[in-house]
Amino acid sequence: MTTILGIRHHGPGCARSVRDALASLQPDLILIEGPAEGDALIPDVSLKGMKPLVAMLFHQVDNPRVSSFYPFAEFSPE
Repeated sequence: MTTILGIRHHGPGCARSVRDALASLQPDLILIEGPAEGDALIPDVSLKGMKPLVAMLFHQVDNPRVSSFYPFAEFSPE
């Protein structure tokens, strides 16, 4: 069975709903969509002692104003 929980920008209520859905579904696999440059960092999100708020920030070296922020949080900081 495939379940899709599409989230882009969300508030605390949506975060709670996703948390509750994941607890209910007990998935074997969770897909985290983000930039390919962050793939190597994904395992770090589940390290013992790692607690949200955690985020990845990507930017162009020659133009740091061009950036993307990927939060991993119990709630959305946006």
